[in-house]
This record gives sequence, C-alpha cells and structure tokens, in this order.
Amino acid sequence: MNNEKRNDPQDEKERLELADDMTRNEVVQEEEKVAVNDPVLPSMLHQALITNDKTGLMEIFRDNSAVVLADSLIPLTDNEIILFYSSLENDYDKLGEIFSYLLVEERKALINNLPKKTLLAVLSNVSNDDMADFLEDLPKALREKTLSYLPNKRRNIFNQLSAYSDTVGSIMTTEYLSVLSGTTISDVFSRIKQDGAKLETVRSIFIIDNANKLLGVERLEDMMFEDPKRRIDEVMSKDFAYISPIADKESAVPVCQEYDLPVLPVVSKNGEMLGILTFDDVMDVLEQESTEDTLKQGAVAPTDVPYMENKVFKIALSYVIWLVILLVINTFTGIIISRFENALLTLPILLSFIPAINDSVGNSSSQTTAMVIRSLTTGEITKKDYFKVVSREFLTGFLSGLIVAIFDFGWVMVELNTPILNTDSIATNPDLIAKFGSAQNIYLAVAAITAFALLIGITFSKLFAAILPLVAKAVKIDPAVMSGPLMTCLMDIVTLLLYFGIATAMIDGVAPGTLMVLPFLRV
Repeated sequence: MNNEKRNDPQDEKERLELADDMTRNEVVQEEEKVAVNDPVLPSMLHQALITNDKTGLMEIFRDNSAVVLADSLIPLTDNEIILFYSSLENDYDKLGEIFSYLLVEERKALINNLPKKTLLAVLSNVSNDDMADFLEDLPKALREKTLSYLPNKRRNIFNQLSAYSDTVGSIMTTEYLSVLSGTTISDVFSRIKQDGAKLETVRSIFIIDNANKLLGVERLEDMMFEDPKRRIDEVMSKDFAYISPIADKESAVPVCQEYDLPVLPVVSKNGEMLGILTFDDVMDVLEQESTEDTLKQGAVAPTDVPYMENKVFKIALSYVIWLVILLVINTFTGIIISRFENALLTLPILLSFIPAINDSVGNSSSQTTAMVIRSLTTGEITKKDYFKVVSREFLTGFLSGLIVAIFDFGWVMVELNTPILNTDSIATNPDLIAKFGSAQNIYLAVAAITAFALLIGITFSKLFAAILPLVAKAVKIDPAVMSGPLMTCLMDIVTLLLYFGIATAMIDGVAPGTLMVLPFLRV
C-alpha cells in the first residue's frame, strides 16, 4: 500500500476494512503456530485518533508491544501516525522502538513533521544499529537534517559507521557493556543496574584493558552464580569468537551459528573493541541475504526498498534488466536451430522433443546449483572441496542422465507408436522410410537421439552447474547469479548444440546421403 494511497481521504472506510481483514488473517495464520493476543485493528487506532480518545489510545499503547502497534499504524495515513506520536508524549522509550519497526516512508514523515522537542526525544530512544540502517535509506538532505537532531557524540558514531559500507561495521552497535580488567563481579552488577536500560544488551559482558583492547567475555547467566567479590578476570572466557568490522555482513551468520552466540564482538585488527552484533542483527542479515539470493535466482535485480513501498516503474525496471539480458543470450538458440535446418527438414518430429529435453537438462542444472549455492552459503563447501564437488556432480550427472535416458528411450517409442504424437511427416515420406529401411527404424533413431542427448546434456549440465558457482565464488561474485534462469538459458544453448549435433551425426551415419549438406558447413 503506497504512500499516496494511504494519504488519499477517499474510500477511507474501505481502506481501513481491508487493513483490518489483513490483520485478522495474519493473526489467524500466527495462531496456527503460536498463541497470540487479540489483534489491534488499524480501525481501532483510527477511531481513537480521530475522536481524540486519549484514554482508549493510552490503553491500546500500554497493552500492546511495539511490533504490534507498528503493524497497526502502517496502514494509517501519515497524518494519523504523526497524531499518534504527538498524542503519546509520556513513553518515548516505546515510541522509539515503534519508530524502528515503521516503514521508511512513515519515518520520513515523522522526521519532517514532528515538533523538534518530540522528535529529539523519540530519536534518542532509537537504538544505534536501527538508526544507522534508517540513515542509509535517506536522501542526503534528509539524512543531514536527521543527524542535526542528534548529540555530537552520537552523530560521530554514525559518521564512523557510515565508513563501513555494506560490511559488519555498518550494522554493529556501540551500545554494549564493557568493564575494565580487575573490576569485581559486584561492581559489574552495579554497572548493569545503572546503565543496562540504555544498552542494546547485557547478556554478554566484555572485559577490556585501558587501551580498549578486548581481553575476554563473560555471560551474564554464568556470572550470576559467581562470588560477587571475585574479579571478572578470574571467571571470564579468554577463548572467544569475534569478527572484523570490514568483513562481509553475511560472514557473521556462520560464526554465530557455529558458536551458538547471542552476541558477537566486533574487533579491529589491533584487538580494539569497536562494537557488537546481536542475534537480531544477524537474523536481519540472514533474511536480507536470503531475499537477495532468491531475487537473483529468479533473475530479478535486487533492491533495498521493500516490495510494497517500491514504485511500479522501479519494480518493472528490476525485471526488465535481466529479461533483456536473457533475451540476448537466447538469440543463440535461434542461431543454432537455423544452422541445423537440414536435420529438422529431414526429421521434423525432432522439434517435438526440444521442450522436454531443454526443460529436463535445465531442471537438472537447477538442482545442482541449488545444492552447491546453499552449501557455499552455509560454509559446508570450502576451497579445498572444489575438486571433490565437481567430480561428485559429474558422476551424479552421469548416473542421473543414464537412468533418465533409458526411461526416455522407452517413453519416446511409446509416443511415436501411439496417437500421442503426430507422425504423419514420417509415415507419408516413402523416401525417408526407404533410406532407414522402415518407419520403426526411424522411431528407434529418434528415440536414440533424444536419449543420448539427455545422457550427455544432464551429465554436463550438472558439471557446469557445479563449476560456475564455484568460479563465481572464487572471483568474488555472488554465486546466486549463476542459478535459475541464467543457468537454464546457458544450458538451453549447450543442449541444442548437443541435440542437433547428435541428430546430424546419427542421421548421416545410419542413412548416408539423407542430409544433402551438413548445416554447420553452410554459409
């Protein structure tokens, strides 16, 4: 639901009813998985806002989480969301959390229209990592305006984070609990009580020296059972996982999964503690990478703008780019068919099997790319495994191709000997029958051509489908690009070359002279 629609006063009742139905449907789906409270319908918030029912509005605000309230605010107009924030100036902590869950357009409207005092209070309660993500989505002028509302210290933090473009440093938060070496556990608990509410998390305590170098990590749940008089150095773990601020964002996912970490420290090459990644940060990265890979596998140009917020023209553009690329590549299939025109004129029935052969080989390559790309993403396949992966897929392709080819030979014979396919082009061509000896011999030749093409096509499709993502990974290209329509398109070209090459060789071998001129010799 785009911003223009939400600010259109016409059909407001219909719009709210639709939003209510969507909310109810989402809750019904969630109830099948977990127990949830009754939903806050957008119409309930709308009614409370337009009637200035502050008591009802406060009750809704108090009894529901920030996530639920944000979901119910999104279908409302920008003016209603601004009124919501202006009417609830008593819990800026929760308002700041709601701000993080709103769509970018709603947050832009709040930045441009909220009173400065209210806006300052709200922004001061938005976590650093959420604020950094939001600032990345803003145009330069609005980003500078938003930064001007922040204290100098916090503004400097975001300027530092902006230097780490699309890396771990760009999504880390600096709101973590660190204590100096030698601090007693009792003093650590005092720090938690004093500063814990302002921090992203206190589940992990980071022990540093006077130069801010990370010495160790201690979990809160473990520290609770220690003697309060002991020093934190005595109980901390010196064997801890960490990540560089210049590492790719997705590289944090396998680290957290392998070590089962709720919090991952971000450390410079000199050992200096810079920030942390929390579990929700890693989940956001995982979702983002998964979405990006899915779009690439579907030949759609990735975009950072959510689908429902994106303009129709930009969505169309994300489709068109790859459609044009694939169209140009598919030109080669037309060239191949035209070059092997003699084979088609000799046995027109060969045309009937092109879709099935292309689809089977294409599906075969998609199976392998899905397996290889997924294993590369999870870290299961490393550089030392590349040769093993390629050899395994080659053998797998040969076995799969052999089984499919045997089945295909029998199935093609069934198709040719029953009314499934129209074989008049063979039955009414006495010269062709004379060359091959009988119609059944022609059927056997056609079945052998398709079966042999499938055997070689599936074998090499799995080989290429294993090699290309590995090569892409080696040269720092996202392997997901080598999947889906692109791989299918490339395999169509290879398959047609094999198919017509085998057909030409077999026809000329079985019935010499049937092909007057080999097509690849024609100018």
